[in-house]
Amino acid sequence: MGDFTDDFYTMSCPGCEAEVTIAVGDYGCYAAIRDWDQGDIERRSLRPAPAEELRDPGRWMHATAGWDGQQRLAEGIRYVFGRAECPACASVFNIAETHTAANLPPALEAY
Repeated sequence: MGDFTDDFYTMSCPGCEAEVTIAVGDYGCYAAIRDWDQGDIERRSLRPAPAEELRDPGRWMHATAGWDGQQRLAEGIRYVFGRAECPACASVFNIAETHTAANLPPALEAY
């Protein structure tokens, strides 16, 4: 995770599997379909998690950033642990959970 000045994450929508770009930073906080020629199109504003509703590890990260006076980081964490609307199918999904599920290592087989 960066400092949220210009962070972008790419993930598949759990509803339709469209490739969705999540932006958090100076250019805005949104979900979009990225087009090679046109940039981020079909933007949808992200829905940040209310600070009081964050669960760990987001709650811990948000609190630590706040204690350290890193308000930009604390605010970005609310977006990363919030929800996005897919521009292609309008499904709403949890950003952190979708990103985590897509990046888990393969399960080890028991021998």
